[in-house]
Amino acid sequence: IHQTKAEFFSKKGVRNQRKLTHALSRYHPEHLKGKIHPHFTRLSFPPQANNKAYVLKDTEAQVLNLGPKFVPPAPEQVLERLPKEIKIMQEKVSEAWRKVTKTIGREPPIVKTFCDRIENEIRKTVETEKTEKPKNSILKSTVTLFQKLQKQKKVIFRQRDKSKVFHIDNPENYIEKPTTYMSRTNAYIEISTSPLREMIEQTDKFLRNLVTKKQMPQSMLDRLRPSRIESELPHLYYNPKDHKLGEPLRPTVSGMKSPLSKIASFLDRLIRPLFDKHTPYALSNSIIFLKHLKQFKTTSKTNLYTFDITDLYTMIPQKEAVLVICEFLGRHGYRKVQGLTINTIKEMFMHILENSYFVLQLPGLKPKFYRQIKGGAMGSACTQILADIYVRKWENEFVQQQKKQGELYLRFRDDVFLTKRLPQEQIKIFLSEINKKDPNLAITWEGGKTVDYLDVTTTIEIPNFRTKVFRKLAAQPYVLPFHSSHPIHIKRNIPYAAALRATRICSHSEDLRSELEKIRITLLLNKYPPRFIDKHIGRFFQDVTEQRTSDLLLGERHQAYRERTLEPEWKKKEKRKIEFGKDILLHFTYTPSLAHFGSRFHQIWQEIFEDTPLDDIPVMYANRVSDSLRHLLVKKRPSKEAIKLLP
Repeated sequence: IHQTKAEFFSKKGVRNQRKLTHALSRYHPEHLKGKIHPHFTRLSFPPQANNKAYVLKDTEAQVLNLGPKFVPPAPEQVLERLPKEIKIMQEKVSEAWRKVTKTIGREPPIVKTFCDRIENEIRKTVETEKTEKPKNSILKSTVTLFQKLQKQKKVIFRQRDKSKVFHIDNPENYIEKPTTYMSRTNAYIEISTSPLREMIEQTDKFLRNLVTKKQMPQSMLDRLRPSRIESELPHLYYNPKDHKLGEPLRPTVSGMKSPLSKIASFLDRLIRPLFDKHTPYALSNSIIFLKHLKQFKTTSKTNLYTFDITDLYTMIPQKEAVLVICEFLGRHGYRKVQGLTINTIKEMFMHILENSYFVLQLPGLKPKFYRQIKGGAMGSACTQILADIYVRKWENEFVQQQKKQGELYLRFRDDVFLTKRLPQEQIKIFLSEINKKDPNLAITWEGGKTVDYLDVTTTIEIPNFRTKVFRKLAAQPYVLPFHSSHPIHIKRNIPYAAALRATRICSHSEDLRSELEKIRITLLLNKYPPRFIDKHIGRFFQDVTEQRTSDLLLGERHQAYRERTLEPEWKKKEKRKIEFGKDILLHFTYTPSLAHFGSRFHQIWQEIFEDTPLDDIPVMYANRVSDSLRHLLVKKRPSKEAIKLLP
């Protein structure tokens, strides 16, 4: 947006909401192309939830437009969590006292005095907020209504796959589409009962056998074995991809507490550094992509292409993928990795894949249990590295060919970017050959002089490229709303981080100017005050150019300043690492009345523990937030009986 056409940042601030919305629709029209239910009431406040199932009143639409990230002030929840938080604090401080004084089993009265004082201060502060006239009574009643409708199986709430706003649909669609997906991929078989107990026992037995055979040290067994009490059966859930035709669902397996999760995370940490070391064309983020582009020279014959590997994680063959990892390690001379032989690593991968179970509970139906017989679970820590190395072998011939021809070939997970100087007909033959090489992998591609890849729109501009920020058509101007009950430092970082991302991606100052205006509009639509936006975007300008205005960054030295921000270590502060064996880290639930309680906490600590054994022990006061609208409305977790071992 050119400054001459729309100026939103006068000293008087934003006065005309219609002008703002008009500017957004004119200069960033893709924000208004969402598929809206015919009964949806259009509001002047995007982002808009995608409503397919329910006639919304204006107030109900306004609540959903707050988005999944929004956290309502919840002093009741703060008081509800407080006893447990105080108990944890008392245990941690007492343990620190015993370590310093070298005593056993003693809880000094001074610790109890400190904990009682903190609890009383928090209660007194929060009770004051609680007794004030409630500002969010409409929000509470609306959330209660939505929860009731969902319980009655009239609607279902999910978070959209790309735009991260709410999606409201009929439960029937979430029954029909998963069934279609499972039939199409043919990667799952249903089993009759919960396999959780068997997973725990088999995994424990497998690990103990490795120790017995001296394939793994005892210390590793203690780190990797599953807990009978904490383990949960992984569960499958779906998020709608409503930016695609037919609104398919993206499957994800949540397995954070799976009996296999510790082994999966360990294997990822073990193999990932080796993959990165030997795969220079693999991308980890947009900054690496931009650096590759900067080093490449284009000509009038250069064309750009991107292709996507369809259903990669579901379609890779399990045994073949594990053998490819073994081949990768052997080819690069790794007989052992951190003391584990290739055969032991192979057995660990196979154990995870052969015990890949999950539960799926569709709306209003009983839970069903499945085993995955193809690919790896979407969401498992080791599935990504398994797929990365399998694709690495599949693409190796093409990578070498690109290298010989002096062309680019870059990959981020299942998305590939490449350059070619061949005619269109030969390009089609080349990509068709790639598509035929492995029956398990299918690709879809597009190309031309301009392509969209990751979050970058790349255009050939001889002798290099022109890059600017790419947004999918489904993208909505949604960030954490300013009046969400979050600590202020989180909100301060949002304008700063957005300006940094735009500066890194935009190769031309005019594109950066336009992007900064879009950022400001997005923040305004999410109720950020104009002065707040200017202050923290200005803080970014100050760090880059040592001036609080954009004049230098958007001027003749734009490229030099941009180069600074592309350095990975730019503005990274030397943070003191937390020493968990010594430091005391304490978390308390945040509410607006406790916004400045951290300084009061340290003041009380100093008063009570000055000139005591804990005087020099670092103590950190940290916040956790109360339940967001996503936690309150999006119910993906199956019943407790389906995922836990009940006594």
